[in-house]
Amino acid sequence: MLKRIIPALCVMISLVVPSLAPTVALASRDTPTIIRDAELEYTIRMISTPIFLAADLKDEAVHTYVVRDRSLNAFVAGGQNVFVNTGLIMAADNVNELVGVIAHETGHISGGHLARFHDGLKGASALSILGMILGAAAIAAGGGEAGMAVLMGSQEAAMRSVLAYSRNQEASADQAGLRFLEISQQSGRGLVSFFEKLGDQELLYSTNQDPYVRSHPLTRDRINALSNQVEQSVYKDAPNPDGFDEMFKRMKAKLWGYLQPPTSTLTNYPPSDQSLYARYARAYAYNQMHELDKAVAEADSLIKEFPNDPYFHELKGFVLFESGRHADSIEPYRNAIKLAPEEPLILTQYAQSLIATEDSAFNDEAKAVLEKANRLDRESPFAWHQLSIAYDRAGDMGMARLASAERFILVGRMMEAGMQARAAVKELPAGTPSWMRAQDIMVTAEAAMPKKKK
Repeated sequence: MLKRIIPALCVMISLVVPSLAPTVALASRDTPTIIRDAELEYTIRMISTPIFLAADLKDEAVHTYVVRDRSLNAFVAGGQNVFVNTGLIMAADNVNELVGVIAHETGHISGGHLARFHDGLKGASALSILGMILGAAAIAAGGGEAGMAVLMGSQEAAMRSVLAYSRNQEASADQAGLRFLEISQQSGRGLVSFFEKLGDQELLYSTNQDPYVRSHPLTRDRINALSNQVEQSVYKDAPNPDGFDEMFKRMKAKLWGYLQPPTSTLTNYPPSDQSLYARYARAYAYNQMHELDKAVAEADSLIKEFPNDPYFHELKGFVLFESGRHADSIEPYRNAIKLAPEEPLILTQYAQSLIATEDSAFNDEAKAVLEKANRLDRESPFAWHQLSIAYDRAGDMGMARLASAERFILVGRMMEAGMQARAAVKELPAGTPSWMRAQDIMVTAEAAMPKKKK
């Protein structure tokens, strides 16, 4: 298993990325939403990092997100933020196609095309996209989607009508993308083959086109020009970087099992296929079918073969928790965090299992785990919500109020954030760091509220 190098997602252009927000029911599987999963984030980050470095972008300043949407699309918005649809990932035949698209989108960032962000939006306001990044809540408190957790709800119109670039900007992004691929010694054939898939769509009416074609105008001449350049590169036949193919296949199998109907998964990954990828996909499919024994059996077979892989232990914990076996999910999650002790998403899942047992003996451990998770990633409303529960059970009402204030301010519920912060100020010892933080949230929340609400 490659060493984990993902930096925690942090505040971007005064925006915050929310975590599991326990305020709205789980979004429909057909509603475009941003999903978070430790392995998905790691994989996208790993394959993107060489491109970002080639573009002279600071790795920690660029953020990547996976959007649960069937359409083939990728875009940049709200600063140095790259969004990739699950539909695009699953349509890609290989990792090089996905890397090529990310290189092209990075070209838009390096070219400063986002300077016209507000003007470039068609059919969706800038506020809608930025609101998506700020994040409406997507899952109810204690919901079981923690393993592949839906974090941010969004307006479908905003997701399907993002930046519409000019042809000049597209050509510029093409050239920049090819340059980044060349610098990172990767082939550009993936970018060409992906564009080939979409090339015929320029003849379709706009309502039938994939969003990528609508927002990134394609022409046959443009594709041919790209192909000619790629074939002249010394890296046209370059193998993919070590580990990329494996990570991509795992990510695709995981998404397939999680998002597709179980019948589709079992057709593409039949029980006769005992590969890692097939077992991974089937475990999620069996979970959808509520066939716990089969899902656990697939997870156990993966753990037996790959005992040091944290994601397979996480998988077992996930399916057990989903089935209501909260106490039984503790051990596999505990094994996962031993192998990935700095992964805030898995830490939060583990703490959620501890709290869900309602056993007071686990409360101190849950509190310590959540405090660590929030140090690693402060932008997770769900983790703050879980921490507020742990503080409340411990009788520490001041810290419980503060954790609730942190949660509410992340999801944009300023009135509740101000109320909780004000209550925390009254409960916490004056002058302590927590007391000062509560004051900061109170002032920020009250300043953001409309006058009549104040």
